[in-house]
Parts: sequence; structure tokens; C-alpha cells
Amino acid sequence: MHMARPRREAVRKEIAEEIKAAARKQMEQYGTAGLSLRGVARELGITAPAIYNYFPRLEDLITALIVDAFTDLALAMETAGEQGDSDAAILRVEAMLVAYRKWAIEHPVDFQLIYGNPIPGYEAPVGLTDPLARRPFLGIFQLYAQALHTGEITLPEEYRQVPLSISEYLVSWREQSGVNIPDELVCMLMTGWARIHGLVMLELFHHTQPVIGDAGALYQYEIQSFHKRLAGKSKLIEGILSKA
Repeated sequence: MHMARPRREAVRKEIAEEIKAAARKQMEQYGTAGLSLRGVARELGITAPAIYNYFPRLEDLITALIVDAFTDLALAMETAGEQGDSDAAILRVEAMLVAYRKWAIEHPVDFQLIYGNPIPGYEAPVGLTDPLARRPFLGIFQLYAQALHTGEITLPEEYRQVPLSISEYLVSWREQSGVNIPDELVCMLMTGWARIHGLVMLELFHHTQPVIGDAGALYQYEIQSFHKRLAGKSKLIEGILSKA
């Protein structure tokens, strides 16, 4: 009798994964706005009410997909940052940023779900999704803070005058995230993320390749250029990057 419940739970989890896989396939074919429980049911050859036992509402299915996507992306980036034999924070950051692009290319549907067009009528439960959305980059922020402390990087002068409204908001952001990082560095890292994220999105929609050819090389070029800018007068980071 005690073995029945674990078995039922395993079967339930397996079916839930099948439902999510069918949902991803549907989004690949029709876009995120084309996702529906009835469409997923047709894909699986079951009735729509059968799905309600696992995901009572479409919003519940979307949230489960978002949770999976953010978690999987974070794990891929964290694993990349932990591998390798270098103690240099910047090289660990680069490994995590490369993993960011790699995951996006390998999981384009999930990537567009969490970073692309919003699904009409869907509102994410921010208490659940906001911490997950921060997770992929918390490790990177901590590594940059470490690099600033050790002298691997310096902050350009033009980023040292942070608007008051941003500084006021970052007080609560630091409390929520648990990352103690200067306002100036947060702002610069957000602009850096905008650049690499833009390159990934352009690549996913095949806009970069006709112009530049090797989208991966352009991505790496941008990361290296960003880090050289952060080097400022520091020769330490230049030596680290030259060995990468």
C-alpha cells in the first residue's frame, strides 16, 4: 500500500511533463499567444477536462512553463560559472554569459516565453516568478562585485552619476536580492545585459546572421569589449582577458 502513492506521484509528474512538452510544441508552431489547453489536449489525444486535473487554468500551465524556464536557465549559467580552473571572476562571468546564449539557442521557445512577447491576458504571480527571474543573474552580479573589490575592474566615470530615483529603488532591490553591489555597477551591468540580450534576440530571429555572419563571434566580441571598457586603467583584467 505504501508503494502505491509514490508510483501515482511519479505517473502524475510524468503526465504533467508531457503536457508541458506539448505546450512548448504548440508555442513553437503558433507563438506564445497561440497556446491553449484545448490545443494541448488535441496534441496529446486526450480531452481538455483531463488536463484540468494537472493545470486547472491556462494561467497555471503558463506559470509552470515559466518556472521551468527560469530554473533551467539559472542552472545552466550557474553550472558554467562553477566549471573551469580559473579563479578570475571575469572569466567565470564570461562562461555564464556564453551559457546564457547557448541556452537561448537550444531552448528558443522557452527563452521567448520568459523574455519575449507577453501572453495576452496573462499576469504572472510576481511573488513566485520575480525571484526566479532574478536568479540567473544574481551570481553574475556577485562576481562583478567581487571583481570590483579585487581590482579586476573599475567603473568608468560616466556611470558614476546615478539618477536619484534609481538609487532610491535599489535600496529595496538590494534587500530583496541579497546582493550588495554599488548603484553605479548595477546600472552599467543592466546596459551591458541589454546589449547581449539584444544580440541573442536578433540572432534567434535570424536578423544578425545576414549582416555579420558569425553571430557567436559577435556575441563574444561584445562581451570582451564590455570587459575591456570595465578595465579602465587596470592592467589586471587585460592580462586575464589576454589569456582567455
